[in-house]
Amino acid sequence: MGRWYWHVAARQLRFYWKQTLGSILGIAAAILALMVILSFAQGIHGFFGERILLLAPHLTLEAGINAEVREDRTTAILRVPGVQAAAPYLQFPGLVQKGLAAEPVTIKAVTWEAEEELLRVSRLLVQGDWQRVQQGKGVVLGAELARQLGIGVDDEVTLVSPNGSLRFTVDGLFYTGYYGADAGLVLLELSAGQALQGVEGITGYGVRVEDFAKADAYIGPLQQATGLWVRPWYAKEQGLFISMAVQRTVLVWVLVFTLLVSSLGIMNVYFLRAWAQQRSVGVLRALGASPSEIAALFLIQGLGSGLTGGVLGMLGARAVVWGLGQLTIRLPQIFYMERLPITWAHQESWWVLGVAVLAGLVAVVLPALRMTKVDPVEVVRRVG
Repeated sequence: MGRWYWHVAARQLRFYWKQTLGSILGIAAAILALMVILSFAQGIHGFFGERILLLAPHLTLEAGINAEVREDRTTAILRVPGVQAAAPYLQFPGLVQKGLAAEPVTIKAVTWEAEEELLRVSRLLVQGDWQRVQQGKGVVLGAELARQLGIGVDDEVTLVSPNGSLRFTVDGLFYTGYYGADAGLVLLELSAGQALQGVEGITGYGVRVEDFAKADAYIGPLQQATGLWVRPWYAKEQGLFISMAVQRTVLVWVLVFTLLVSSLGIMNVYFLRAWAQQRSVGVLRALGASPSEIAALFLIQGLGSGLTGGVLGMLGARAVVWGLGQLTIRLPQIFYMERLPITWAHQESWWVLGVAVLAGLVAVVLPALRMTKVDPVEVVRRVG
């Protein structure tokens, strides 16, 4: 008889086209929703990663908590293969005051030339002149922090550290699109920061490498070359990324269970179809079809529905993601985003397609097992 059940399965899918179409559309809708959610999650993750790295080095090298680095280790850092730039910094908590208004901030004192080579700070300025910033002894604030305090370029502010306070002129405002930096970071020249904090050393070094996605690979060589504690860029924002990962996981499981519910509905359709096909199955058994071939007949139908629904869902999701990516959607100010971040989750597409196929197979397993137990003699007796 050969692989006859492939041909019969295809004929049955066409004959019961309404049920087949319903099964395919049910799976496709669930897959479309799942892929769009995953694309949103990837887009948001990429958005925050991109914005954080505008003012965060790929790696930071520090002596440790409450410890200073007093020796110049720039040469040793730059000798490590793959390191492109290194800049010293002094970082400590403080307050920025303007009149009666005050905001808690992180104060980061840098060498402007080295910081520009490391992070290209000049491209982030929305107010002020970079030449003035380099030549002056003033501060550069985040645009959101300046808005909260009602200040601008040329205004004077007071920076308060754990060891003292000094007045500075605002030389510029920067904007990254990441609220944590724009509302909570103050930059100033290294010697001014040391005078404010009353120290002679530095906190450590910021480092830029060739591939920030592989920053972990540089931790060992940099520790060995400098003897400092090395942390990757995402370590300081671990809480944010953990929160996003948890939200993504919850949404994925909600949609997977939605797909499971859809599979149960499809299962009911196949139970009805199996009941209607008992006579045909009895005839096939009488002609010599084995129980495994009867099971294969139904499993092929489930495989076809799952695969077709998965592919249609993927194509639909790709179109939706592309369309949303082309739109300029203005989000409320509370989200602190200029656009809707969405990126096609191509790395997730294969396992999602596998879930669609699995859903189609799960929907027909029980009907297939039921049909393997059909007794051809009993079917003929009932028909007679």
